[in-house]
Amino acid sequence: MQDKNFEDIKERIEIGLSNDFPLQSRLIMLGEIFCSVGHGLITPNQGYELEDLLGLDQLIEDYDRVREMGFSGEFVSVA
Repeated sequence: MQDKNFEDIKERIEIGLSNDFPLQSRLIMLGEIFCSVGHGLITPNQGYELEDLLGLDQLIEDYDRVREMGFSGEFVSVA
């Protein structure tokens, strides 16, 4: 079942990419990916793969930091 959910989301991302969907749409899709992982509909590794496919790191400067702040509300540096 996880593979079917993964393929469904992947297909919608690919359709969106072919239609040059905007950043806001990609962020909504990212939320769906996180929810799908949280509910066990896809695996964490599948979630990472789909997140990479969205290409947010190419659209958002310092994406890793922005992403971390989205989870924790602050930037936590690793020393």
